[in-house]
Amino acid sequence: MLRAVIIDDEAHGREGLEALLQTYVKDVSVVATADSVASGVKAIEKNQPDIVFLDIEMPKRDGFALFEAFNPVNFEVIFTTAHEQYALKAFRTTAIDYLLKPIDVKLLQEAVDKAREKRQKEKVNKNFEVFVSNMKNGGSHHQIAISSSDGLLFIKIDNIIYLRGDGAYTYFFLKTGERITVSKNLKEYEELLSDYDFFRVHKSFLIHLVEMKKYVRGEGGYVVMSNGDTVDVSKRRKESFLAALSKL
Repeated sequence: MLRAVIIDDEAHGREGLEALLQTYVKDVSVVATADSVASGVKAIEKNQPDIVFLDIEMPKRDGFALFEAFNPVNFEVIFTTAHEQYALKAFRTTAIDYLLKPIDVKLLQEAVDKAREKRQKEKVNKNFEVFVSNMKNGGSHHQIAISSSDGLLFIKIDNIIYLRGDGAYTYFFLKTGERITVSKNLKEYEELLSDYDFFRVHKSFLIHLVEMKKYVRGEGGYVVMSNGDTVDVSKRRKESFLAALSKL
């Protein structure tokens, strides 16, 4: 049986989610509810839950502030929010579950199943620790968690020179000289890294703009990266690429 805490400033949100859990999700017991970050911290400390269902938009302090009280974060988190804008990219980066209100029963069941599996495999959610660190620090300290053939790796974004896509696989080229293979397509990482000076210069390449040494003009041209590798710039992306450079 998984122990759950629900944190939401709206009573109907707390009551509605608790009813969904009781009716449609097996082996989950709601041990406490809270209406704010402060009361949520107390509920977690008292009840030591396996899962916390956490609203983001709340008065005084948003849901992210809750994690300042916990180090390490030894519970799984499923965000519940009616707002899709700023947080979803971060959630994907760190594999944190989220549910958009009104909550879909099937997605709720899948999110709990995923949390249950993670809970069985690890007592501390390492991905979330990285996310909390990212929320508190500047861009140079940001990390992403990637699942490679060797396991889960945490890579500082400023150590990435460029990425190359090849169908369902993406190759990370790092300052250390390492090349890491990941079984996800390049499009996913384009979305995750777009706010950190990365640009898709070609269908097969996503480069870290600050790691460029030289741009050689041509029909599309090509870029020389800090490790000496050359990366083609497609003709179709050339204009937007030059515009991105002007903003650095």
